[in-house]
Parts: sequence; C-alpha cells; structure tokens
Amino acid sequence: MTWSIHHVNLPAPDVRASARFYTEILGLTEGTWVFPPAGEVGQISADPARLTVFPCPAAAEGANAGLHLIRPEPEFARKNGLDHNPSIGGHVAIQVPDLDAVIARLTAAGIPFSFAPTYAIPRMRHVYVYDPAMNLLEINEIVR
Repeated sequence: MTWSIHHVNLPAPDVRASARFYTEILGLTEGTWVFPPAGEVGQISADPARLTVFPCPAAAEGANAGLHLIRPEPEFARKNGLDHNPSIGGHVAIQVPDLDAVIARLTAAGIPFSFAPTYAIPRMRHVYVYDPAMNLLEINEIVR
C-alpha cells in the first residue's frame, strides 16, 4: 500500500511561545488552519493560541499538511466521541489511499481504534490507533 506522512502533531502547552520558536528561530512560516465546512467540524478550537499549523509545501496532499502544534486538552477525545486523544502526547499522521482496508485489518486483528469522520481537516477521514510501543498514530485518507 502506498502511504505518505501527512503531518506531525506536537503538544504545546503554550502554542504561541512554541510558534514563535518555529518562526523566529527555525524560520518556518506559520499558516492558517483550514477547517471543514460547517456541520462537519468537530469540537476543535479555531483559536491560534490553542492550535496552529506550519504547512509543508512538499507534504502529502490535503489541507493542514505539515507540522501541527496543539494545546493538550484532556477532554478532547470525549468531546469528539473518540477513545484516543490526539491532543496529548503527540502523533504522526500517515496518509493512505484506502482507509477501509486499514480498518478491516485492524478489526480482523482485534486492535482497538478510534474512527473519526471529517472533523478537523476538510475531506479527510481519520483512524487513531496505538502501535505495539504505545505510540499514537493517525491513519487518514482524503475523501474524494
């Protein structure tokens, strides 16, 4: 199966201080988070003090590809109907062309996962799962 890295999500208790580091010290350019249309947006803050993106022009297809900084939010999973909390501890997001195939393999193996339809990134479905070392992964797919 082909895949690519869509984004890396890092927790940042002070998102603005971290954003200054990435802009002023590393020279990255901060972008603007692109949200799904109304009605598809989950319980996610649009406040740049809570969430920001540093787009990577060479990153995988899709809005918000690149580096994400998010303020850890203990209630994030509950508010979005997930068992896994992507705002805490960081995660890498792997983009695949067939999320249903991944879901079928996870289900067949008895591996618990959280499915999230479009809620944070336009036209993207997500699965959150722990690997054997307990690293949180996001597996996602662009919905065409």
